[in-house]
Amino acid sequence: MIDCKILMLLPICESPVTGGEIYNRKLYDYLRSKYVTVENITWQTKPHNTKLQFFLNSLEQNLSSLKLLKRLEGRTIILEDISTSSDLFLFNFLTIFTRRLLGKEVRVIPIVTHLYAPLAKGRLNKWLKLYEERIFLNCADGIIVISEFTKSSVEILMCHSTDMVVAYPGLNVSSIRLSGECVKDKENLHLLFVGYITSRKGVDTLIDSFRILVIDYGIRNLILDLVGDITRDPSFFREIAHSSETAGIRDKIRIHGRVEADELERLYAMADIFVFPSHWEGFGMVLIEAMYNRLPIVATNAGAIPFLVKDGENGILVPVRDSEKLAKSIKKLIESPELRRSFGESNYQLAIQFNWNKSFSNIESFLDKSFDT
Repeated sequence: MIDCKILMLLPICESPVTGGEIYNRKLYDYLRSKYVTVENITWQTKPHNTKLQFFLNSLEQNLSSLKLLKRLEGRTIILEDISTSSDLFLFNFLTIFTRRLLGKEVRVIPIVTHLYAPLAKGRLNKWLKLYEERIFLNCADGIIVISEFTKSSVEILMCHSTDMVVAYPGLNVSSIRLSGECVKDKENLHLLFVGYITSRKGVDTLIDSFRILVIDYGIRNLILDLVGDITRDPSFFREIAHSSETAGIRDKIRIHGRVEADELERLYAMADIFVFPSHWEGFGMVLIEAMYNRLPIVATNAGAIPFLVKDGENGILVPVRDSEKLAKSIKKLIESPELRRSFGESNYQLAIQFNWNKSFSNIESFLDKSFDT
């Protein structure tokens, strides 16, 4: 451990739920146990109605962040989150020159869960986001990525060689653990989804495939448990609620919203099959949680998911937005308890390899070396 200050410019939640939130929170707690001074500064992105207003808000935040450099003393490592790139990409660019003028020993190191440019809607928005993330990353002194898939995505944007460290998320065994006390539902098979209730997570595809299973295939002994924040996209939530009502399957869908750790543990233990039809993931922490609970998985072959779920080995992969193939794959697992058991055991053996301390110790070593160059 070197003698330096860690300044974190990233959102840290007291009660994290998503994979990115959990990662940031645990890294913050770990670094506080290792370094004398760890400070976090976060902010809320200002609301905007037009692209011009968004640009002006972004410019204001970028320039206001430069005031941080003036008050920094001694060696400082600035950790950033890729999700805040709109508010920091010019800050990173200007920091390179400002730190030399001020004689500051400052290193800028972003944490990249996944790139956001591929998720932007519209060709212009994709191009602008890509250009913004390119500036953000190319002004870094080093980069932390959470998977080999994310690393390969970042490397495409780099204009020069930059040191990177792959630090996988770990497994929160204390809150997501197997429960021998939970008795499976003897009358129904439970399908479980955990994640934001949004279009990007493929929940509309999941609802449609569930309709196919119940109505078209006539599999009536099914329950679909949806766990996750329903407020991220209220209009989307209303759409899927209406479509499930129209299809006559609403009584078989249980929408839990955000839940506490003990309730999430219970739902994992109750589940028979984990379904994750996401359009894009930089890692997919909920997949590891499902694996630890010995659940077979049906997921999409998108983003980093195939790095964890191997088709035919520990789960089944289907194309994005293909509700028919998703339904057929779920049906295959429904009809084969032995395949569910085999996939579940393979998943458990994989999940126990993920460890927070191991990953974060790699980050610590990476940060300690950042002043060597």
